[in-house]
Amino acid sequence: MSLKVTIVLLAFVGAIAAQHYYQQGHQQGHHEEEHYAPAHYEYAYDVHDDHTGDVHGQKESRKDHTTQGEYYLIDADGHKRTVTYHVDGKSGFIAQVHREPIKGYQAPQPQVHKVLAVPVQKAYYQH
Repeated sequence: MSLKVTIVLLAFVGAIAAQHYYQQGHQQGHHEEEHYAPAHYEYAYDVHDDHTGDVHGQKESRKDHTTQGEYYLIDADGHKRTVTYHVDGKSGFIAQVHREPIKGYQAPQPQVHKVLAVPVQKAYYQH
């Protein structure tokens, strides 16, 4: 019984302490502002996987509120799709898409692996 009383008393004291802390923060006009440093970055990557035929890449750069970049990939039909984009402030994402056939492109053929199924022989043991 005394354990239950102790738990209730601790919960009550915790609630009062939390309320006091919350009120103190607002009475003193305490307000945290988030400060952000100017955004500035650049990155690029390219993937060329002969096994799967996956070919794609991207590059992007940003300085303050201006972002620009480009990404490309090889579609299954042998066309290279390139998307060039930019964002300037609140303009939103503005993109231009270009598709062009790749001369002599051959899509990778799936490799067929033959699997030989062997029947399992059951062994019977007598004790």
